Amino acid sequence: MLLRPDPDPIRVSERFRHTLESTILELEAGAARDERILPLLEDEDHRRRQRLLVAAQLERAFRLRDLLARTARQPERNRLTVQPY
Repeated sequence: MLLRPDPDPIRVSERFRHTLESTILELEAGAARDERILPLLEDEDHRRRQRLLVAAQLERAFRLRDLLARTARQPERNRLTVQPY
């Protein structure tokens, strides 16, 4: 199987990049919080579902980090100002 070289980076705005970063941090914080709850759960099935939740949060954060690594900031456009007559 031939591996293709990395494509050009995905150009994103600063706002979109910030949204990605915030989402990643929220997912990781949620996973850590949910993992701390595990020892408090008595039912084994509940613990299993909680572990699945943590794994899903970390997987989503990992995928978003991978996406973030493939992005490049799009240069801001010069905003034209309209001069009154």
